[in-house]
Amino acid sequence: MRSTASLVVAGLIVLVSPGAGHADPAADRQRLLANAWQELEGVIERYNAVHDDLRATEARLVQVNSRMAPLQAQVDAAQRETDETAAALYRSGAVGSTSVLITAPSPEAWMDQLAMLDQISRRRVAALREFKTAQQALRNEQTQLSDLQQQQRAQRTELGQRKATIEAQLRRLGGRLPRASSGALHDGWVPVFTDDAAGKAVRFAYSQLGKVYQWGADGPNSFDCSGLTMAAWKTAGVVLPHNAARQKQTVRPITRDELQPGDLVFYYKDVSHVGIYVGDGRVIEAPRAGERISMRLLDYAPIAGYGRPNYS
Repeated sequence: MRSTASLVVAGLIVLVSPGAGHADPAADRQRLLANAWQELEGVIERYNAVHDDLRATEARLVQVNSRMAPLQAQVDAAQRETDETAAALYRSGAVGSTSVLITAPSPEAWMDQLAMLDQISRRRVAALREFKTAQQALRNEQTQLSDLQQQQRAQRTELGQRKATIEAQLRRLGGRLPRASSGALHDGWVPVFTDDAAGKAVRFAYSQLGKVYQWGADGPNSFDCSGLTMAAWKTAGVVLPHNAARQKQTVRPITRDELQPGDLVFYYKDVSHVGIYVGDGRVIEAPRAGERISMRLLDYAPIAGYGRPNYS
């Protein structure tokens, strides 16, 4: 009985203990905020990728369209030449006429004339066929690019709407952040700026400290995460895509032990964030909306990998 009574008392203590069996509202809110911010960054990075794809599609479409008019002129010219050759054959009597054989200086001359006109005709027809085939191929490409353009525009619109939805959710959760980045290092440490490409990238990133994050931006006054790393390496002559996951696919994978200033550090399982390593266990990164470009310790968030851009 004493044992049973002890269990009952222990159970009552658990039941009446503060917070027992109840979720912590503040902790729940922070978890929801963190999830929403990470989801927002993933949406922004996908938007950047689609936007880059759309720009490439539109540039290709401009090239294709610019080739259509000259090719049409070639088709028209070849058609006129073919028509003229056919008319010449008809006027010469080489087409279905026996009178030319009678009036010709000799049968050999008539055969030579017929062969020459026929050869010219064949060349004209072959040229016309080649131009028309090229024209049809260009029209097919034009149609495919136009369809792709519409799809990419729809994707971009959808991602923009998704972004707006998440931002509204953040406002409901009270997720407005101060303009200074939380967790940023302000101890006066300065990277070593080498004279190689990596040093140029680090110097650029360091010079951007304090600028405001803006989604989809790649400078000069604001950046998002992949926009900052892209712009930093652009100063060194290295082209990177405006998307963290694609940057990870572009660079050479390295281990943590191989990290050198200028290398890229990728964060989160979906590779939705990227920063540039600047030495001393630190990265410079454009955090998220409402914050400024800052320097942080390398392990401030879950790391998905490391990479080194290719440069000579």
